[in-house]
Amino acid sequence: MSDTNITKIPAPRVELVDTRTGLISREWFRFFNNIYVITGGASQGITQVENGGTGASTAAQARANLGAGTVSRVVGTGYASGLSLVGDVTGTGTISLQGEVIVNSGDLVGTIDISTQTTGNLDLATRVTGVLPVANGGTGLAVRPTVATKTADFTLADTEGWVINNKSGSTCTATLPAASAWAGRAVTFKNLQLQTLVSASSNVVPLLGGAAGTAILPGLVGAWATLVSDGTNWVVMAS
Repeated sequence: MSDTNITKIPAPRVELVDTRTGLISREWFRFFNNIYVITGGASQGITQVENGGTGASTAAQARANLGAGTVSRVVGTGYASGLSLVGDVTGTGTISLQGEVIVNSGDLVGTIDISTQTTGNLDLATRVTGVLPVANGGTGLAVRPTVATKTADFTLADTEGWVINNKSGSTCTATLPAASAWAGRAVTFKNLQLQTLVSASSNVVPLLGGAAGTAILPGLVGAWATLVSDGTNWVVMAS
């Protein structure tokens, strides 16, 4: 720029508009023109920041990065209120969340709702703050288990988790569902009669282990036992 005539700012006494011609004065014109030339002139103008400083290579991608469309890729590390995104975030990549995640959307405050999650894995890598509810007490039932009192032989219903034997006069026989269909399900039985409670099939493993048999409760009032399906048999876990 050595050949550029660097004009000093005109003195205060120099009028911006020449009163004789009504046009900008010669001194002020030279001043503004040299600023125009120094900053790039017609070829560039005042130095531009490419795509708004978003780091995008196109205007469309710049708008997307600013929230006006879909972001296909974010490269590097970013932070927002304690939440950091580390690495490349793509449609098929990995998002690493470090710090505190706060969800605040309408009625959903401080909670991540996964009630509609039907596929994939929920990774609770190292820590969970708060309570992670276990559906219906971990009984394996789709609804909360009910208490049922039996006065005759019976078939255990899908919703029954607590069963009282009150059949008098003879042994009470319970038909238990296939253990293979209820892996992890727990059922507790209690006796109110001096009669035994047995299974209709040899699918009950005793408390001390061994071969599966039919015995569930002895003929004692107050006797009780909790059975849990291991996917093959019903195992007495406590009594």
